[in-house]
Amino acid sequence: MGTGGSGGLGAAFREAPAGPAGPAEPAEQAGPVRHRLDGLERAVAEGRGRLDDVLLDDVAATVERATGRLRLSTSATVVAIAGATGSGKSTTFNALAGADLSTAGAQRPTTSRATALVWSDDEDAAEVTALLDWLDVPEESRFRRAELATCAPRGSLPEGLVLLDLPDHDSIRTAHHDEAERVVALADALIWVVDPQKYADAAIHQRFLRPLAGHRDVTMVVLNHLDTVPEEVRPDLLRDLRKVLVADGMRDPRILGVSARHGLGIDELRTAIVRRVEENRNAERRALADVSAAAERLRAAAGDASGTIPDVWVADLERRVAQAAGARRRGPVDRSAVNAAVRSLADDLTRDLTPAWGAPVRAAATAHLDRTADRLDAELAALPEPAPASRSGGQAPGPWALARAAGLVAAAAGLVLLVTGAGTAAGAALLTAGVALALGAHLVGRTRGADGDLPEARADDESGRVIARVLRAQVLDPVRAELASYGRFRAGLDRAGTPRAGR
Repeated sequence: MGTGGSGGLGAAFREAPAGPAGPAEPAEQAGPVRHRLDGLERAVAEGRGRLDDVLLDDVAATVERATGRLRLSTSATVVAIAGATGSGKSTTFNALAGADLSTAGAQRPTTSRATALVWSDDEDAAEVTALLDWLDVPEESRFRRAELATCAPRGSLPEGLVLLDLPDHDSIRTAHHDEAERVVALADALIWVVDPQKYADAAIHQRFLRPLAGHRDVTMVVLNHLDTVPEEVRPDLLRDLRKVLVADGMRDPRILGVSARHGLGIDELRTAIVRRVEENRNAERRALADVSAAAERLRAAAGDASGTIPDVWVADLERRVAQAAGARRRGPVDRSAVNAAVRSLADDLTRDLTPAWGAPVRAAATAHLDRTADRLDAELAALPEPAPASRSGGQAPGPWALARAAGLVAAAAGLVLLVTGAGTAAGAALLTAGVALALGAHLVGRTRGADGDLPEARADDESGRVIARVLRAQVLDPVRAELASYGRFRAGLDRAGTPRAGR
């Protein structure tokens, strides 16, 4: 199985160049994976009762799988070889192992469980056994390098490799493709084996490759059976396979052409596996890819909002309700206007949310519309009638009214002096001082609302305080509580490593 016969395949592969370099790979840009898993778990908890339970259960299972894997040996790398019936994945597995360990061809459909080849020393036996137990690989399907005289030479595969051959994912037997799906979700890295006839088959793309598009860092696609097509056609096949994978959403997919039966390209595949295992942190890489994909699913299900109520929206709500309440008159509030104002706020708050999370925010805003109007009616009616302006037998004028009156008297006296010529300088000074006093007293009195002749201003202030208090209790506080849960949900997603865009 030397490299001498693989030149044609290698040339074909080189004619299907990779795309431009993308962003940093997950393990390079992520914080500690356990920190991110904790964030995803918190987001799931906050989403309960708001988002779809099937989605939340699926994400929770992702957290459980990743947590379980990271409790086990991370010095070992689990590489699963998956593919459809007839793709040659078992032949590829055997070619890598250098021994016929996995049943291939027509007999394979009778095998419903994974086969494992362990490439590690005896001192790692306990850790690897625990890992295989977690993967639920049957005892009779576990092979160790040291036990196989015909196995690939020492050094041809890396220490710490656990290589799995999976059942056919398209098997007509439910147990077979269920097992393939189960192990695909658990493996640290994946090698998908496809063939020239079915590499664009919808089944593998819809069920596996498209959902795993964000897992490029832990995925390789191998186009097998290239010996069955003319050499001049191979570059076109590889380029078309790349286009299909890019259409699935996979950034810069890693593709290799091989003929497992003839050993062509197998050395290159071994080299790729060695490189992956020696980079280490493969369990973390898979966990990070899973976390990112799950977090994006939650983000898409919830939408993207600020999670707060802007002060200007609160002020607008209070203004509209004050108009509906008729702050300077008695009688019931205009309920339709109050309801419209509250619903307008709910529209603004849920504009960037999906219905799944927008619905509870809207419900929090509108749940107490009748009670809101009732409380406004009752509390506004309980306010004292505005005191009449200064009148005979009425309340005494306030201090600012007296100051204003004194200023007007002084200004009038100064004007008389100026007109009669009895004292030009004194008249001008008295007129100026009087006007300043009257104007200042008027402005200060209106600002403080303390003037005895401004009862309506005081009534407006009291009505405004009632309206603000009722709206806070019946509308704003319930909405803020729901938005606080949304904020914790978004904080969990941010912690999981997918900060919101544009916020």
